[in-house]
Amino acid sequence: MDKYSKLLILTPLFFIVLIMGCISAKPAISTNDGISSNAGLNIENKTVVLEFYADWCGYCKALEPTINSLEKEGIEVIKIDTDANPDLANQYGVRALPTIIYVKDGKVVDKTIGYNPEEIKEKAKNLYNQ
Repeated sequence: MDKYSKLLILTPLFFIVLIMGCISAKPAISTNDGISSNAGLNIENKTVVLEFYADWCGYCKALEPTINSLEKEGIEVIKIDTDANPDLANQYGVRALPTIIYVKDGKVVDKTIGYNPEEIKEKAKNLYNQ
């Protein structure tokens, strides 16, 4: 194999491995995911945004300014490192990163999976304005 053939094969594989786990097709959302209201967190009767992330996830890092701006606007965001809390991530059905879960009165009402800062801002603001 010549140098260019190897490059043509390895380049797409590199990018697939790089983004694997950081993005996902957006599944249909159900407001009753069978998740207990506090599944390891003390969020009963609270309105919060849960951000599931990992330090190695590039999309999670790119989302930090959006999350920080929400916090500055008074929206409570609980950041959960999925590597340090795999059981909690599993309880909330996190299968891709970043995953943002919107909780109203202790119940999951919506989700955003993947990097979508505009959707996250809109849903978080709507959550607090209901």
